[in-house]
Amino acid sequence: MTKRRTLSKTEWKIMNICWRLGKATARQVYEETLKDQQRDYRTVKTLLDRTAAKGYLETSKLGPLVLYAPAVARRTSFSSAIGEFVENVLDHSVAPLYLHLADQGELDEEEKEALRTLLDRLGEEEEAGR
Repeated sequence: MTKRRTLSKTEWKIMNICWRLGKATARQVYEETLKDQQRDYRTVKTLLDRTAAKGYLETSKLGPLVLYAPAVARRTSFSSAIGEFVENVLDHSVAPLYLHLADQGELDEEEKEALRTLLDRLGEEEEAGR
């Protein structure tokens, strides 16, 4: 996968809208942003163009309109962002992240069970490798 530049907080919001809508015009994305906070149309258009320049969105023409569509899968983008966070902020250790989530009560029962399953699987793989 090509290394893409990091998204800003606002660009992540734009990408979440684009993932939700699929293909969208700048006007459609602008209307979605009004649900969160006020941004003028030109700002949204600039954010879309900047996000496309970073390789996260593809553009195509439909008559006079520009359509924006995700160029990268949501899961791929999240995985990359989490990897960068673990590398740069947590110095290659995920333990502080899990501890923080557990301490803050951020994990629901389903997530806790998924984490237990993952840890059990990793333990089994470690034992099998010995």
